[in-house]
Amino acid sequence: MNKNKKPDWSGKRWKEMLVEQRKFIWHQDTIDRLAIWLGLKQGMTAVDVGCGLGYLGYTFWPYFGKGGKYFGIDQSEKLLADAQTTSKNWATCGQAKFIAGDAYRLPFEDNFADWVMCQTLLMHLEKPKDALSEMMRIAKPGGLIVCIEPDNLSTSLGDSYSSLPKLGIEEELLSKKAYILCNKGSIKLGRGDQSIGNRVAVMMKELGLTEIDARINDKVYFLYPPYDDPRQQAFLRMTKKRVLDDSSFWIKRARQEFLAGGGTANEFKQYMKICDKQRNAFRKQLKNSEYVCFFGSLFFVIKGRKPK
Repeated sequence: MNKNKKPDWSGKRWKEMLVEQRKFIWHQDTIDRLAIWLGLKQGMTAVDVGCGLGYLGYTFWPYFGKGGKYFGIDQSEKLLADAQTTSKNWATCGQAKFIAGDAYRLPFEDNFADWVMCQTLLMHLEKPKDALSEMMRIAKPGGLIVCIEPDNLSTSLGDSYSSLPKLGIEEELLSKKAYILCNKGSIKLGRGDQSIGNRVAVMMKELGLTEIDARINDKVYFLYPPYDDPRQQAFLRMTKKRVLDDSSFWIKRARQEFLAGGGTANEFKQYMKICDKQRNAFRKQLKNSEYVCFFGSLFFVIKGRKPK
């Protein structure tokens, strides 16, 4: 893959991620509380930017969809076709429509929607503030803008628990450095900022939004034998695929970002030795049903209102 080429989210690898990463991503009672906090009402008109398969529409439809309208916007016509088909199963008593469009040039007039939303969109954009400004443009005066974005960098730099062998201090420092360099490289290559979540509120303030507030997802990821809970099984599938099945793809991508972020080829080689050691330990522990992990993530819901 060309280092500057954006991923085709309708491709097999990325589409699987779109589906798997959204399974069990929220607790239902958290969604219930968020709907109250956001002030959602039946009959609202919503625009979902970077909608993919329409996950946000499906998730929040019970709170605004009766007599309401949902417009999903994405660049992938393949994803939009699938989303339109599956929306027939959930978009009842209202209208759901999926339209090809660009986050920087949304196909709506000014002051169009009651609320405009996105999830894990800004983190992939070269100019996230421009996209946020465009979301603001199409919101009605007093309209709601909601961005659900992570700070994956801070999560990676944290000291989460797992049963893998403890790294030595120098190995630990190099691993942390790699996370930082890869994020810098991702930004430089135009692939986005993995730590965007903690900057969205500031961007909203700079653009003139009001009533800015934020919440955080209370989801905790954990694995322990025999991995028989449906949530654990889904998380284990994602972990195995990334660490084992798709490791060569992610290594190639990480090397591009590591070097673009200012790291050296020799440093990356040393970092790969650490990863290989941990990967082999993971494979062995998994085979013997011994692998355990427990950690939370920084996944923010940030809201603001367009001034009246």
